[in-house]
Amino acid sequence: MPDRPYTIVETLIELTRALRATFEQRVERYGLTYARARLLTTIGRHEGASQAELAAILGIETPTLKRLLDALEEQGLAERRPIPEDGRKHAIHLTESARIEPLLGFRAEVDTALAQGIAPEELAVTRRTLARMAQNIEKLRQE
Repeated sequence: MPDRPYTIVETLIELTRALRATFEQRVERYGLTYARARLLTTIGRHEGASQAELAAILGIETPTLKRLLDALEEQGLAERRPIPEDGRKHAIHLTESARIEPLLGFRAEVDTALAQGIAPEELAVTRRTLARMAQNIEKLRQE
């Protein structure tokens, strides 16, 4: 059977798989899993968000987020604080010992590596194209 070019979907899956494997390898140094590191950086970007809000941002179920958050709390990296307006909800915060700078630095390092040898205008087109693809797949998911 002749070789055929990868489809866009296959290319994106391979890229995502390679990115995740590289990220997992890096976060292991900090005693984290990929999922916990992803939650940690999301909390850093959305400090004070509720568990439900974080689950929605990450596209995961609330019970899954709860398990990840329990693990981060056990590691002393995140904490739940009651929301005064609604005693049933908790705002999620990073603790003082949560240092996400190495994780964020790694993300910047990967961004730089991915863009190496690609002209800025090509990257701009790629970003717009990927954003449009994300919108398109969301429409497909809604059908």
